[in-house]
Amino acid sequence: MGKKWLGLVLAVALILLSVSACAEAVTGTAYGVYASEGESPDSLIRVTLTLEDGKIAAAKIDEKLIPVSVSGAEGWAELDDETAALVGDAVIEANEKKYPAQFVLGGMTWTGAAEGDLGVSYTAQVDGADVSLMDYIVTADGGEWYFAQTAATLLNAAGEEAAEVPVETKEGIGHGEDFWPSELKYSGNIAAIESYLVASGMDYDLDDLTKGEDGVWTVADAVTGATLAGTVNYLRIALDAYQNAQ
Repeated sequence: MGKKWLGLVLAVALILLSVSACAEAVTGTAYGVYASEGESPDSLIRVTLTLEDGKIAAAKIDEKLIPVSVSGAEGWAELDDETAALVGDAVIEANEKKYPAQFVLGGMTWTGAAEGDLGVSYTAQVDGADVSLMDYIVTADGGEWYFAQTAATLLNAAGEEAAEVPVETKEGIGHGEDFWPSELKYSGNIAAIESYLVASGMDYDLDDLTKGEDGVWTVADAVTGATLAGTVNYLRIALDAYQNAQ
């Protein structure tokens, strides 16, 4: 009988330890875009950090393409000859490109307007207020909603469905793999930033971020291994993700 009770106590203790270990793991997520001086966004960046006992146990960076892009990955709303013909007159021309005047995404109708260097800005009614898509998707609710979308429906001048286009991720289109200015490629850069976050943690200041003559970014005396020009943006968003995990 004593041995049975001892076995039961040990089993309960192991369960409690397992539950305790699981409870110590917390996740923080943040969304953002390229926002440094002179930069133009081509995606929505999501950084997800998993913390165990306050330390980074895992880091995941992924990027969802956006409707309009001035440079970098092509915006998913950019019309080719086929989709432009289907949309008809409901077209906005900006930066020598064509975009739909309206599309439906996630059950909401987004209406475009020409906007300076950006090209086209889309707005919709969200919770009773007119909201810019690019402002909405960098919020916690908007970012989660946007990453759940897989396709958008383009509308013609009569408000009818004219064409459907995919809303993909950079990984999904193989961005930066066929051509990239360094052997590290896009995917290697993202992996390097993720590894840096896990190995070095969040005790860094963006003001200490510098790019060496070899093209590799360092933070103070820690080498990130990344050569991506926009590395600072990922580290900035990671700081927000870390705060959201507290």
